[in-house]
Amino acid sequence: MKFIPKRARGVILGGLLLSAVTALILFGLYQLGTTPLSPWTALWAALPLAATPLAAAIAYRLYGLLTASYAVDRNGLTLRWGLRLEQIPLTSVRRLQSADTLAPGLRPPPGLWWPGCIVGEREVQGIGRIEFMASEGGAGQIVVITRQSQLAISPADPQAFQQAYIAGARMGSLEPVPALSLRPDFLVARVWSDRVARVLLVIGLGLPLVLLGYLAFRAPGLPPSVPFGFDAQGGPALSAPPGRLLLLPMIGFVCWMIDAVLGAWLLRRETRPHLSYALWSTAIAVGGMLWVAVAFLLGAA
Repeated sequence: MKFIPKRARGVILGGLLLSAVTALILFGLYQLGTTPLSPWTALWAALPLAATPLAAAIAYRLYGLLTASYAVDRNGLTLRWGLRLEQIPLTSVRRLQSADTLAPGLRPPPGLWWPGCIVGEREVQGIGRIEFMASEGGAGQIVVITRQSQLAISPADPQAFQQAYIAGARMGSLEPVPALSLRPDFLVARVWSDRVARVLLVIGLGLPLVLLGYLAFRAPGLPPSVPFGFDAQGGPALSAPPGRLLLLPMIGFVCWMIDAVLGAWLLRRETRPHLSYALWSTAIAVGGMLWVAVAFLLGAA
């Protein structure tokens, strides 16, 4: 039997948080494109650079909440939260206990979680480490205590979940599920252990970051307006403040982030990494084209 956590509150709050961070990114890009160079330029450049990874992390939290499920049958428990997967043979479960009775006010430490999307880990004195994969706290939260771990979950109907567990335990296992514990960090480790992946990702990230530093160094010596864009014949056009050139490495950085995430996702689903390599190479190609564009525009200036 499959159980789904309550999602509405977490999705609404997470959506608002993601919208606010996205607004910061767009505001920083807008300021870079419209204001002249000044000490504030560093702040406008820092906003999208810092907020884009944060937006990606919030989006992943929302993905985890939207894909969360808890399945229980006579063979075991299967808990999913995004890329997090926990398979527990029913014979390994010691008991299920309400979070209220185990540790009143149980919550993870401060981090990237919010009401309706409660994730993280906490060491509780006298109990041990508890991992949260829940959307509710208090009476709506159940702690699955096994021989190896303790997991806090929140099926929409906690009583029905406990009854399904009891029914499965009474029937006994026919074919116990294999014990399995997969975490998002296993994907990062897999990507980083691949030498080709490391080289492609580092070069892809280095191109826009070095371009940003180069433009910041050159920009004070540029005229009040520089060409930004190309006409139908391929010549420079559209005069703009020199600060707008900083948008180009920002675009390269965003492209790198998208390619990095999609490539890692493909690597998780495919045994052959060729598609991932192709995506990460695309980020390098974009970075190279941005360097060529900047060199051409600066030469025209």
